[in-house]
Amino acid sequence: MNILGLSGGIKIGNQDGAAALVVDGELVAAAEEERFLGIKFANGHLPRQAITFCLKQAGLDVRDLDAVVFAGATYERFEEILTGYFDFQFGHAPPVFLVDHHTAHAASAFYGSGWDQGLAVTMDFSGDRKSTTVQAGHDDRLEPLEEIHKPNSLGIFYSAITQFLGFQRDSDEYKVMGMAAYGQPRIDLSPILAVTETGYELDPTYVRGITPDQPSPSKQERLFADLPLPFDPRVPGTPITQDHYDVAASAQRQLEEAVARLVEHHLEASGLRRLCLAGGVALNCLLNQRLRESNLVEALYVPPVCSDAGLALGAAWVHAAAEGDRPGSLPHAYWGPEFSTADIRVVLDRAGADYRLVDDPVAAAAELITQERIIGWFQGRMEFGPRALGNRSILASPRRAEVKDEINARIKFREEFRPLAPSVRHADGERFFDGYADSPFMTQCFTATDETSREAPAVVHADGTSRLQSVHASTNSAFDALINQVGQGTGLPLLLNTSFNAYSDPIACEPHQALRTYFATGLDALVIGDCVLEKKRRPETR
Repeated sequence: MNILGLSGGIKIGNQDGAAALVVDGELVAAAEEERFLGIKFANGHLPRQAITFCLKQAGLDVRDLDAVVFAGATYERFEEILTGYFDFQFGHAPPVFLVDHHTAHAASAFYGSGWDQGLAVTMDFSGDRKSTTVQAGHDDRLEPLEEIHKPNSLGIFYSAITQFLGFQRDSDEYKVMGMAAYGQPRIDLSPILAVTETGYELDPTYVRGITPDQPSPSKQERLFADLPLPFDPRVPGTPITQDHYDVAASAQRQLEEAVARLVEHHLEASGLRRLCLAGGVALNCLLNQRLRESNLVEALYVPPVCSDAGLALGAAWVHAAAEGDRPGSLPHAYWGPEFSTADIRVVLDRAGADYRLVDDPVAAAAELITQERIIGWFQGRMEFGPRALGNRSILASPRRAEVKDEINARIKFREEFRPLAPSVRHADGERFFDGYADSPFMTQCFTATDETSREAPAVVHADGTSRLQSVHASTNSAFDALINQVGQGTGLPLLLNTSFNAYSDPIACEPHQALRTYFATGLDALVIGDCVLEKKRRPETR
């Protein structure tokens, strides 16, 4: 069967629109609408351009689709809305089906793992009126074990703290996670989020406008009520104090304790030892480290798209399983658009850009990185998910601690406390990270070894951890070769890898977006396909 999964929506609160095309259970194409629109999160959009891409990539027409599946079982009139949408935008409406939000999350994680059994835990702000679910995965089916409904939500808790600290909810929670390393967990947040014998309980009096059956407040409104904290909320844009760092550290600890209790209870009760996670809370890589290091967890899988964009894939797999197509696993995240050298040269020539063609882009990039230059790297198919995994990346050598501050200040234009991640070849993982396990999607943290802290300080956070990406030649031969060549030149086979974007832009998907980011930021060079662009060196920083 040809099944198209969708996420997103038509209301301003709907975000992370995406499309995923599954053929006979196997994923063939997936992309997020924000990458085409150039608008972060694509709020209020159904993924028209992502749908068009997926069909083109698979060589299918809309009439070849057996089903369109959307993750939103409680959305009113949505089968009718989607039918009209496809008629209007594509001239034909395939059969439309709705599936449960959290079941789609669980499917993206469990089926993506490729395991025959495991515990699937989904956690987010809310979806289809649920905030957390626990399901047991067995072969091609998911068995519900527990459902927790909003406002009893881990996502609401962390979003409220995010707002209290002066950031945007449903967007900046990762900033709170990054701040936690600079604080002390000295503040008791248990009155807000209590850890119980089997999980957690959020006191609803500390959040505003959240009821089980009504839409949540807009992101422009205050979510938190009067919190039992000894100081006032931070006004956005004002200085960050040590108190704020301590709130972040305390919130991170409380979240970890609550989720650990929930997971341990269900692992013990089910007898399962493999754990997979999805939903926005699963993007908290420090939490994932805590769970992976638990004695009860034999293996941890966190897919590349934990956010609502992953619902598109999960929805397609839920329907595929129901129709008898066994869902395939997710060996990598490279499911988006790619561009030929001819495509790229058209854009560069139109812009009047100076560039040179090279026979070996890997060798050219390795030479630039070895010379301590910060480069944009644009190759192959776009990643599906929020992490750049070596195809749409900003890369540098991590040997100088200062390079982190340089990238944050003159390329990413963001807070100085934000960490940057390393990419390491899978074979070298144990050398550089304690307790190493394969982590191909940059969704888990690990404690750096002494060698890493000493030789690669730019990718070790203040708490001694790194959110690493394991790189495999079998799924990304060019990126694996690049790390290897840089290692031959510097003695350190590690790369600093952050997403190819700046400001509040989505990751660059198309050549013109990469070119805009290159010229609008302090990037030193760009290796895009077989083309290399370079700027003059900055003597003051080199």
